[in-house]
Amino acid sequence: MRKYTSNFHFFSFCCLVVCGFSSIPVAYAADYKEIGPGDTITIGEYVFDDDFVATTTDCTVGITDPSNVVQVVSTTPMTANADGWHYYSYTTAANAPSGTWPSIIICGTVARGDLVIVDKSFIVDWSVVSTSTIQTVVDASLTVATTSLAAVIGGTTEASVLSASSSLAATLPASIWAFSGRTLTSFGTLVADVWTNSVRTLTGAGLDSGSLATEAYIDTATSTLFAEIEKGWTVTLSDFGATTVSTAYKAKLQVLNYATIPTDADSVPTVVITDPLGTVQVPAGVMTRDSAGTYSYSYSIGGSSVGGVWETEVSTVISGQTIELNDYWSLSSSPADVQILAITDKVIPTITASVRIDNMGTAASDFYYVYCIVDSEGNLCGGGDDIDSASDTAYINAGEFISLSLTLDDVLTPGTYWFKVRARALAETNWAASTEQFIAVAADDGGGGGGGGGGG
Repeated sequence: MRKYTSNFHFFSFCCLVVCGFSSIPVAYAADYKEIGPGDTITIGEYVFDDDFVATTTDCTVGITDPSNVVQVVSTTPMTANADGWHYYSYTTAANAPSGTWPSIIICGTVARGDLVIVDKSFIVDWSVVSTSTIQTVVDASLTVATTSLAAVIGGTTEASVLSASSSLAATLPASIWAFSGRTLTSFGTLVADVWTNSVRTLTGAGLDSGSLATEAYIDTATSTLFAEIEKGWTVTLSDFGATTVSTAYKAKLQVLNYATIPTDADSVPTVVITDPLGTVQVPAGVMTRDSAGTYSYSYSIGGSSVGGVWETEVSTVISGQTIELNDYWSLSSSPADVQILAITDKVIPTITASVRIDNMGTAASDFYYVYCIVDSEGNLCGGGDDIDSASDTAYINAGEFISLSLTLDDVLTPGTYWFKVRARALAETNWAASTEQFIAVAADDGGGGGGGGGGG
């Protein structure tokens, strides 16, 4: 038996996973990170396989600016750490356009059936430009202006100023000392007038056009801004998707600080799991700390558990604030098992297989099954390239099975083929499948021999 699900798990605010014979999961982020022009953003995700083991499988990244101009082609490889962290750092230009920069992470391939695409778009906004960036721009402008002014003044102007200064320096002292009304000890009422003026600002920060920002004001504003930036935590809960009875549900929580560095929460997260009937199955589960900022939880699902949509609620405290996240996942109570027992007739054009389909769940159900013959092991039933195919339904009680003799009659040429069968309960999304290789022979060849088979 084989169930078709995605091979990778990403941890994002919201994930859409379509489980079927083949699927392309796409993850969408609820909120986009904002940066200023010239800033560097690290785009990353933790990647785990179906057993939630960190994987370093190849992932690529693509970035496009708001004008739909590709800045980083989508085949650009990402760096992968041993703990499953895949990341790529990108620095925007100092004059980068404002707006949303569509960005994606791609892992897996369509051919393998494990393609996953994650939305990692971000926003460039001049309103978040740092004070150091503004200072750099102003300093650069002043340097250019000063250089231009020096060039305009030139050597001739400098010579004229120096000549005038030399002349004044030679005659000014004598003129001052020779002035009849000079005095060294009296300023009249000048000093008193200055200090008694009602709008004097010798000790204030007021100007005709506004006010100067004092050093204390700037220090306070900077501290406040930094404190707000440090509040930018990111908390993500894994999207489990679907499973069957007598298996295990697993959840993983990731906590990143404002610098996207995994950081521990104030307390270990707790878990509440509720079944489709509203009965709380896990009232106060406690997650396990795997590493800094990373927590996991596993729940064993009993064989008599109720099928349907279950809810997992995770609660944790970060910087004194309670954060609550939810994961809705499907439980199959009527999982199927499929076996191809034998190819009983291999003489073309009619091929017959003996098949058994089991209801492994706790509830009776109609089961939909599809069977086909293909000329390559990797070819799946459907798609218009089968040698022959058919489908039907059968009702199976819980814990029972049916035996079927399935015949396809459009195999015209002797050779090596694969007989494939897949089945699922009508209310379920998970398929079970089996494959058997065989050699089809002409009527006068005596029946031929079969090859190996197995789950497919």
